Amino acid sequence: MTDIIFSSIVVDLKAAIENKTHPFRYFTLATSDFNNIPRQRTVVLRNVDDELNMMIYTDERSKKIANIQANNRVSLLFYDQARLLQITVKAKAEIITNEKVIQQIWKQIPEKAKKDYTTELSPGREIKNPEEIDYLEGKHFFSAIKIIPARIEYLRLKRPSHIRVVFKKDNGSWKGTYIVP
Repeated sequence: MTDIIFSSIVVDLKAAIENKTHPFRYFTLATSDFNNIPRQRTVVLRNVDDELNMMIYTDERSKKIANIQANNRVSLLFYDQARLLQITVKAKAEIITNEKVIQQIWKQIPEKAKKDYTTELSPGREIKNPEEIDYLEGKHFFSAIKIIPARIEYLRLKRPSHIRVVFKKDNGSWKGTYIVP
């Protein structure tokens, strides 16, 4: 039975890549800052490979990059309100540094979306007017982050009994165990 649940997680994550309205498309990524204070933000799931590694995009000047450089342990939270389904992931994050890979991904990004990675000022900087942001020509700060899950927790709220399963990677394969909700 846990195999079926794990397969449903994989199906949902892969569906979120293609379907912009899927509830797992946007999820919460938590990192820790330099004072070990949690920082959360909503990010977009961009890719899921066959190993269940995930990818997100960001500006290389963002705080999440600095946080991951200091501490690469991250947590992800996916939630589907309609199904009362929550998936939490404990993982390690790797900043993609291979310039060929970055350029390959960059070429696939729609032109209008590329603008998000070309602001003159870095994300989080104070500005006077959001209509007066300056953008650079011919330069970008695009970066990608690979998320490598180590533990996945599934929680489905339903009656008469909630279902909670923890999955851990063991010798390259995922093993699931029911736990008390």
